[in-house]
Amino acid sequence: MNGKIILVRHGEPDVKIADHISGYEISSFLDYYNNALLKRTSLPSDRLKFLAQNAVVVCSDLKRSLESACFCDVEPLYVDPIFAESIPPHFRSSQIRLSPKSWLIFSRLLWSVGFSKNGESLFEAKKRAQKATKILIDYAMHSDVILFGHGLFNILIAAELRKNNFYGKRVPARKHWEFGVYEKK
Repeated sequence: MNGKIILVRHGEPDVKIADHISGYEISSFLDYYNNALLKRTSLPSDRLKFLAQNAVVVCSDLKRSLESACFCDVEPLYVDPIFAESIPPHFRSSQIRLSPKSWLIFSRLLWSVGFSKNGESLFEAKKRAQKATKILIDYAMHSDVILFGHGLFNILIAAELRKNNFYGKRVPARKHWEFGVYEKK
């Protein structure tokens, strides 16, 4: 049996986004974001709850992943930091002030051309995605599996799934609570 692999972007964190932060504030902003609980008004669809309740549940060790499973009334069977979002490269001394979203876009652009200072390199993230994908495929050999994951890292996992003869969307989810379903060809 080959089950489906469902990649979910976690629910929306309850964070107050500063207008602008400097490069040296990015690290503390990431800590703040990673420790945030979900907004109580950000709820999963009934379809997502149904899928989660009928699958092996996998989460990263970040609060927003674990809490997303709780919002779907399920307990994770497997929790591992291998599924956590990649830490974006960032500067620790820049006085330039940008919005957190602009910093993220800027750092991801630099990341794509090899910059990895104070974060995980793209090469390391892809290697981690390969290992994470193998775990999901192993679970999917017996049952459907759902990962309450993270935007960018889910994209890397989706790419690995497609390399392993699964079909599904290139980008599993752009918004919170969205998901992509991957099935073996």
